[in-house]
Amino acid sequence: MCQERDHLASLEYWRSPPERITQRFYVALCLLMSSIQDHLLGLKERESKNLNWSATCSYYSLVHGGRLLCFLGLGDFPTSHSKLRNFLAGSQPPRRTAGNNPYPFDWLGNFSRIGQPPNRGHHGQNQTERLGELRQVLAAYLETVEVPDARKRLDEFGQLFAAAGPLRNDSNYEALLIAHEYQHPMSEAFDSLSQYMTRAAELALPLLVDAFNGFRQRDPDLPNDRDTYESFLHEFVHRRIREGIRAKLIHTESLEMRLDEVLKRIGTESKDVPYDELEREVSMSFFENKRGLMRDFEEKIQGLARVTKQQSRHVD
Repeated sequence: MCQERDHLASLEYWRSPPERITQRFYVALCLLMSSIQDHLLGLKERESKNLNWSATCSYYSLVHGGRLLCFLGLGDFPTSHSKLRNFLAGSQPPRRTAGNNPYPFDWLGNFSRIGQPPNRGHHGQNQTERLGELRQVLAAYLETVEVPDARKRLDEFGQLFAAAGPLRNDSNYEALLIAHEYQHPMSEAFDSLSQYMTRAAELALPLLVDAFNGFRQRDPDLPNDRDTYESFLHEFVHRRIREGIRAKLIHTESLEMRLDEVLKRIGTESKDVPYDELEREVSMSFFENKRGLMRDFEEKIQGLARVTKQQSRHVD
């Protein structure tokens, strides 16, 4: 399984040029941060009795967590929620990679085209991957980086995620359910949904942190001397994650304590080593794909702004 993983086109992409190793680390960190944040926002919305959105936030914690697991092991993930759920639950039939995409899934193919063409290398040999085999590769990777009980916990995550997905669709898209969240016989059902969805996200989080820790400590593609990465991680966790999420948890002391518990599990420490070069490699000026993604996002916001301004003039 390790040999199969070594030749995955998606991982070859992240190995060359050298700065992509840092960028892969950064993408993984952003996925972990997103999952932690959505878990805590799910708890906050539950405290506010905003039960439907509590469930939605908790569900997205699972989405980002599932993407993180795939990305750590395979360097790519399905953007479709249902395909991601099916893959992690081991219930997806074999298939051939669609079109000329050389990667296992579709996220990296789209992302790599934002700023530059993908590095072809040996990509052509990997266009007939079976999802069942890829899932075994993922499980083997988690064992290689010494995640405790990796296969059992991956199975359990897949079960949680698979059970959560259809409920998220019902609570988010069915107006006949949404309109009866309060003061209705369905209210108790929404309370249960929020309760169990937040619990699912809570149960999943230790696996996600352990998987990220295994990656940062034992992944073969990261450099042997990792003090620079550790200093960068420590600063990112305590400045970007801790302070950024705390700003959204105002007047919720119990949730701030929960955040500190999660960050303590990551277990960062400052190595007092400069990490300027790593920051440069993930900056918008150097990380072309990141810059293109954010530029596209801003352009879409500007498009919405133009439409709202035009229509506001008609209203006035």
